[in-house]
Amino acid sequence: MMRFFKKIITYKKILFLLAGIALVSCKSNYAILTIENIQHAKEELSPDIQSITLMNRSMSSQFQNHREDSLQMYFYRKGFQLSNIVLDSTAADTTVRALAELMFESGRYDVVVPLERNFKRDLSYEILPDTLSPAQVREICTNFKTDALMVLERFSTKTMADYSAERYLDGNGNGYSYNATLDLKYDAFFRIYKPGNKTLVKSIAVSDTIYWESIDNSQAGLFSKLPSVKQALINAGIKVALDVDSKLSPTWVPEKRGYFLFKSKDDKGQKFMNENKYDEAGRYWTELARSTNKKTRSKAEYNLALVSELNGDLDKAIGFGLKSFYSYYRFQTQTYLKKLEARKLALQKTD
Repeated sequence: MMRFFKKIITYKKILFLLAGIALVSCKSNYAILTIENIQHAKEELSPDIQSITLMNRSMSSQFQNHREDSLQMYFYRKGFQLSNIVLDSTAADTTVRALAELMFESGRYDVVVPLERNFKRDLSYEILPDTLSPAQVREICTNFKTDALMVLERFSTKTMADYSAERYLDGNGNGYSYNATLDLKYDAFFRIYKPGNKTLVKSIAVSDTIYWESIDNSQAGLFSKLPSVKQALINAGIKVALDVDSKLSPTWVPEKRGYFLFKSKDDKGQKFMNENKYDEAGRYWTELARSTNKKTRSKAEYNLALVSELNGDLDKAIGFGLKSFYSYYRFQTQTYLKKLEARKLALQKTD
């Protein structure tokens, strides 16, 4: 039974729109701002999974926490010319911790990383274990109060080092040019479980190679430009986390938006927007939207569409956009309505 854990507490869940906005002025009657819209990941988990316990079942007795200097010396003694599977516990654990931080920072998931996060494993590193039982999944998710369990089921790294020296003639006599490469191939496999009769939700496999190369006239200079083997292993763990996070977590895409000003100086709406007081800006523009002047009314309705989008209500934003369009035609309104419809369609496809 796991008794201690660290819970990463999320910020307020952001479902549609990042509130942070950078403002810059444009024409005297129009202000431009940059918002960040959400772009959902292709394999993003269903909305009913908001919190995840993240654990590790990849490490057998074959894994060691290699000392950086000892591991490097081993490679040097082999002439830095060898190709070996190196199973490092720090690299595997880095994968879990880095992935937890990345998924949390996306704003989409709460993540629990237990202090006792490693399952006992008797299988060899290359064998994929059977899926966890429904009872195990239910117990872990209940203990940590999460919607799902994500497990690193298999992890391995193959380190390939190569070294060569080439003699050449220079102005002072003979010299040497040294070349070294370090390739690190990683393979990792994750499963995501959810309590219930059919616990397995998703499987994710990632595999790739990261590469470093160095050329120098001295051996000391040569190896100072390469990461140590230990650091390369840790980098591989981080790269695995980045690969998996890119499949599961949404990203934020900057887009330009704008709103109309009603005064060339000291415009109230612009003041509220600069202070991130969107509700106050909305109340100010609501009054102007009652104007009998169709141009004024159209501008105010356009601005109210923007406020609605910032508040995450795309239907309301489209409604105000249509009102603005019919009050007084502007090409800007037509373009903005197309953007809103495209966003709504993208969100519907994701759901």
